[in-house]
Amino acid sequence: MYERPGYRTLLGRLRDNVRTYIRKQLELPRQEIAEIVRANLGAAKWFGVAFAFALAFLIAFVVLIIALVALVLPLWGSALVVAALMAVGAAVTGYVGYKRLELRGPTRTLNSVKETIQWAKTRLLGRSAS
Repeated sequence: MYERPGYRTLLGRLRDNVRTYIRKQLELPRQEIAEIVRANLGAAKWFGVAFAFALAFLIAFVVLIIALVALVLPLWGSALVVAALMAVGAAVTGYVGYKRLELRGPTRTLNSVKETIQWAKTRLLGRSAS
């Protein structure tokens, strides 16, 4: 005849199931962040190479501008004017970039946690999940 498991067995199964569930919930954000990093790694390498070329271009361009302004002002004055203009440009573009920055978390994980909380309210507390 079939024998029903005791409370100790049921609580042991429940404990194991909760541990497994928590482990999987903690693993989900790691997987999602790893996917995002892997997807963007190649792009980051190309941006690094582009940055090196852009930096070399900017150095040559600044030397050219200083030389052109030096035709009108002394060399030290032209270097000072160009440095001030570049500082203003860096400040403006940095501020615009900061304002456009969007930081987001792992959305699938956040949605999963919200669903779990709603399920727990409904199932365990017997309330509607509102």
